[in-house]
Amino acid sequence: MKNVNLPIYAWVLLGVLLFAQASWIFFDASKRGENKWIWGIFGLLNVPSSLIVYLLVTRVFLKGKACIFCSKKIKDSYSYCPFCGKSQVDKRN
Repeated sequence: MKNVNLPIYAWVLLGVLLFAQASWIFFDASKRGENKWIWGIFGLLNVPSSLIVYLLVTRVFLKGKACIFCSKKIKDSYSYCPFCGKSQVDKRN
C-alpha cells in the first residue's frame, strides 16, 4: 500500500463533515430522548456510516409508540410522555 499524503484542505473538509454529522446526531438524539453523548461521540467516527447506523437504530429498530394525547413518538417503556407529561396508562389524566 502506498503512503498517500492528503492535502490540508481534504483534512479540513473531513473534520468539518465529521463535526457537522456529530452535531446533528447529538441534537437529534437529545430531541428523541436517546443518550446524546454516546451517539454524538459515535458520530465523530466516520462519515456517513455513523449517520446511517444512527438512523437505522433510532428509526427502525427502536420504534416506539405514539402518545395517546399529543401523538409524538415515545418509547414503549415510558409510562409518561416526555413531551406533554400525560400518563400513558390512564386516558383520564
